[in-house]
Amino acid sequence: MGPSQVIILIIFLLLFLILPAVGAYKMFQKAGRPGMQGAIPIANTWNMLDLTNKPKWWFFAQFIPVIGFLFQVGIYLEFVRAFGKYKFYQQAAAVLIPGIYFCYIGYNDKNKFIGHAEAIKRQGKKAVWREWVDAGLFAVVAATLIRTFFIEAYTIPSASMEGTMLINDYLFVSKVAYGPRMPMTPLAVPLVHNTMPFFGGKSYSDAVQ
Repeated sequence: MGPSQVIILIIFLLLFLILPAVGAYKMFQKAGRPGMQGAIPIANTWNMLDLTNKPKWWFFAQFIPVIGFLFQVGIYLEFVRAFGKYKFYQQAAAVLIPGIYFCYIGYNDKNKFIGHAEAIKRQGKKAVWREWVDAGLFAVVAATLIRTFFIEAYTIPSASMEGTMLINDYLFVSKVAYGPRMPMTPLAVPLVHNTMPFFGGKSYSDAVQ
């Protein structure tokens, strides 16, 4: 594991496991529960499900390779919803920077626990644009995970490859067959290969490799 990959791992652990546990400690206290129910990373998601009355199988689904991350995100979203955080930018913060946002909710006295049922009642029916945005974001995340870890489309670049394949032929390659791996440049525009459409230029950043 190279230095950049270690840095990515540390950032991931801080944002999605350690800092959320620090914030969840105070959030559980606001909900009338012992703070320790939120202080243990990963195990605290079981208590989040109990607090929001969501299915307990979500907890075990977190450990499914690749797609388990989606279940963890879902648990976080339902958890902050119980504190009245159901607007788009609030839910986006819970997904992108859960560690910081949990601490904000937990240590800011203005944020109160209202319960999942009350939050759903206050939220009411989602606006049409919100339904489309939520569905679109889910589709992009799901497609990115599939493309990164399961299957990806390739174009034959030259005639030096397999003789039965022609230049510019399309084929799908199973990444499971030879082992999925993290991209060498993880900071990239989703669903774009190397070059930005219309604008040109690289679709990825060399800052993290």
